[in-house]
Amino acid sequence: MARASANAEVAKVKANQSTFVPETEYFAPNNNLAREQAVDNHLTKRRGSVDVAMPIDELQDRLTTSLREAGVKGEIDLMIPARKPGPLGREPQTLYRNYQQEWSTRTGKKQDQSLYAELDGERYFGDVKDKKAGRLAIRSVRQKLDESVRTGTSRDLAIIEQTIEPEDLKSWNRSLDAAPRGWEAHHLNMVKLMSNMAEGLNPEGRRALYTHLYRRYGLKTGNSVYNKVNLPADIHDWVHAEMTKIGLDFKKVVFNENTPIKERMKFVKRYVKQMDHIQRYIYKKMSSRKAVVSKLRPENRQFRAN
Repeated sequence: MARASANAEVAKVKANQSTFVPETEYFAPNNNLAREQAVDNHLTKRRGSVDVAMPIDELQDRLTTSLREAGVKGEIDLMIPARKPGPLGREPQTLYRNYQQEWSTRTGKKQDQSLYAELDGERYFGDVKDKKAGRLAIRSVRQKLDESVRTGTSRDLAIIEQTIEPEDLKSWNRSLDAAPRGWEAHHLNMVKLMSNMAEGLNPEGRRALYTHLYRRYGLKTGNSVYNKVNLPADIHDWVHAEMTKIGLDFKKVVFNENTPIKERMKFVKRYVKQMDHIQRYIYKKMSSRKAVVSKLRPENRQFRAN
């Protein structure tokens, strides 16, 4: 009896295993040029970081080089003015705060293209509090993410809506280990893509869709700990590139209040199969590197080969 039961379960699992299917008619029309540009744009967005625990002279050279590479000419003295001690300490705070100020006033580039500061596993950045006055504050990424659930931006409201269990809202940052140096946190089910899949539904219908994705397919959305995975920065970039390549681009998922529920559910089934492909892709990329195989935790069920 036990063997028969087990064989039945194996057959059931095999029957439920899905395979990748190509882009469907429910995506807006795409073309190779737009796709290639989207991939290239994503791959050039990578943001570097610098460990501020290194010797002060080396840190100053590293930050100065970053400014030079961004096009800053002339004299650069990051030790002046001296700053009050902050989350990075005294001298590192001075150097990084002045680096952020120089970046803001002399590079002509966006602040999010500058280097993160890393210290004891935390990442920090220059947050522009007053854009007119150019006032900067050095804040941790973790603190910023914790606050995001209360800011009311469209993305934050979408995360709140998609997170079925309210206690999961802060678990993204606190219940799981922070991304290791050089790694980044990734939403397996993208926030914007999920919002577009639910576009046109009333609040109850949107929540029913997210609940259905979990109960029927085991896909958690929003800031559930089961919707997060830490990835090396380059693999993170390539995962997004692969998603764009196969059509999982939120801009090309077009639903509205006139979309029949039957068609929406048909799309959901195809989306699940495409996400199977993406998860196998992540597993392939991660497991091909000896340096990251040791970081594949047993509980990362999304990384198990099918």
